[in-house]
Amino acid sequence: MATVNLSSSAPPPPPDADFAIYIDFDKSMERPQRVFQALDGLISAFERLDKTLARSIDPSIEPLLLLEDIESGSIKVWLRDKLVATEDQALYELDWKPMVGRYLLASKYAFIEWVNNSEERGRPGSLSDLRKRILELAHQTEVRRIPAYGVPSAAELLESTKDVARALSPLNPHDRVKYISDAGSSDFTVGMAWDDLDIEQLAIRETISSPPAPMILAVKRPDYLGASQWEFRHGKRSIRGKIEDAQWLEQFQTRRIDVRPGDALRCLVKHEVNYGFDNEVVSESYVIVSVQQVLENEFKQSDLFDN
Repeated sequence: MATVNLSSSAPPPPPDADFAIYIDFDKSMERPQRVFQALDGLISAFERLDKTLARSIDPSIEPLLLLEDIESGSIKVWLRDKLVATEDQALYELDWKPMVGRYLLASKYAFIEWVNNSEERGRPGSLSDLRKRILELAHQTEVRRIPAYGVPSAAELLESTKDVARALSPLNPHDRVKYISDAGSSDFTVGMAWDDLDIEQLAIRETISSPPAPMILAVKRPDYLGASQWEFRHGKRSIRGKIEDAQWLEQFQTRRIDVRPGDALRCLVKHEVNYGFDNEVVSESYVIVSVQQVLENEFKQSDLFDN
């Protein structure tokens, strides 16, 4: 894993920006929109990653990405982190923003180096090492009165990894993508194609499964094609689950059973929780083993106009 430290000696790169995404694209290839799709995906991925990293310093910090400049030819997009805090009394230094900004840059660079190093990334426990390194960088800021910095969420870092993989997927093998900052520069591995399961397996040490138990799940979004998971609501939580009841699914997909958003399923559900090498929850999943009954929503919108 790359070793990165906070530094205040180097000036920010020109223009007045913190980092750049550089894409050297093959101009002879079709689908020019692939370049802009990749840019949009990477900017969104860094926005999500910044929010995850900022919470290690203080949950009240809200990082916002601002567009500073675009260089043509190949495309180089310069971006700047704007930091807003709703409760800066929790921060020790009055001038805390420069140090937190450098922390975000150094942590992003450590994350990108981890993503691009397939040997390191595939080592058991490597994600835990990345989280510890980011925690060390948070401590180096010394901006809190009490040094109670948080470890970044393993699940959220994995989501950012998936975001990067999805962003790079439209590009061709001859395209080149680079992250540029004073903390370090690194080429992305174009063509990285992990599915969600492979990524999660990098961080999982143990899986605990609960025996199927009865639950009532409110339907938010059914899966009409049978190729993805259903979206449910259980209390105030939104969850996704796969239905393995083949007989019930066949009846649903042939329209012999009608389920609408707002209805609910009385079903037997198996719950699986995946734990990482630091004993934190990496992810959890729900599998509907058997659907016993469809419970229609008694307060449909049409009923409101009938009464």
